[in-house]
Amino acid sequence: MLKKTLGSLALATALFACKEPTPQVIALQPSATLPQPGSMSVTGSATLEVAPDCADLTMTISADGGKPGAATAAVKAREQALLAALVKLGVETTDIKLSYLSLEPVYAETEHGFSSSRIVGYRAAVTVTVTTKSFDKIAEIMETGANAGATSMSSQFRRSDLPELKKKVREMALAAAKDKAAQTAKTLGIELGRIVSVNENAGGYMWNAQYFPNAVMTADKVQQTAISIGGAMQPLQLDVTIGFELSRTI
Repeated sequence: MLKKTLGSLALATALFACKEPTPQVIALQPSATLPQPGSMSVTGSATLEVAPDCADLTMTISADGGKPGAATAAVKAREQALLAALVKLGVETTDIKLSYLSLEPVYAETEHGFSSSRIVGYRAAVTVTVTTKSFDKIAEIMETGANAGATSMSSQFRRSDLPELKKKVREMALAAAKDKAAQTAKTLGIELGRIVSVNENAGGYMWNAQYFPNAVMTADKVQQTAISIGGAMQPLQLDVTIGFELSRTI
């Protein structure tokens, strides 16, 4: 009986010894919130008026033939004549781009002026784009295209160094924002900390456009064509907002 009792006591002691202790939960008191530094935002603005410095003149020449080969040969002959005339005019060959547009059938017309399903020939067309920085040659280039049989002509004006001008405007806006921040800090007696944000907002038609808007010509403005060619100057505008953290020592 004694042995049985001692055995039960030993087993209970062993089980108690193997039992994991109940974990203690320690509540941590939140530390005092550190004071947040102040902040300041300034916006610098810059505007640069730009004018076009080159023009892309696009003209389409076409020719008809009874067969596809004849139409193609005819339009190639007109193309070569146009290129020779443009080079004679002083246009560099590197400023002339060609692209073959189409070869399509020409249908006979009915007695009522509607197109029938009967093919009477073919029409081939080629587009020629001439780039020039000499605006005084635009009229001559257009006239050369007309003499070569151009069926349509158009002009678009652009600025060849537009990416570089955008960089210049951005530098101007950043400098304006930096100067404004320094002046404000000095006048208010505060110390600027690190920069925490930089945002920009572009404005003006030319910031996201390749070509200048076409000028709308009316009958009473025809006489002004020579001085307004290329359209009016367009602004490149940019606002840059910089956020500063104020120094904690102030």
